[in-house]
Amino acid sequence: MTAHDSADDGLGGFSAELTREVGKALGALLASPGEETQERLRRATQRVCTEAHQMALPPEQMVIALKRLFERVPLAGAIDPDRRRAAYEQFVAGCIAAYYDADDVERS
Repeated sequence: MTAHDSADDGLGGFSAELTREVGKALGALLASPGEETQERLRRATQRVCTEAHQMALPPEQMVIALKRLFERVPLAGAIDPDRRRAAYEQFVAGCIAAYYDADDVERS
């Protein structure tokens, strides 16, 4: 299955596997923030950026897809809105940084 064959086109074409991985990583971060969950989220953001580059997805389209994905995270609606917003901002910032870091590596 390719990134374009996602079971949920509302997530910007990301694979169903990645969608589940990000959901689990964000859900864990929201439920129990800590070093282990931060690392799990970092690995998920790297995969998001790998798929975004494979699809030639521009960064602005990636951010739109990330918002849709975040809105569907289990438990996301059941926590403090400030924690949810902070987790979203951390997730998007991490994805954007990884996206441009990957660009820098490809150009070197």
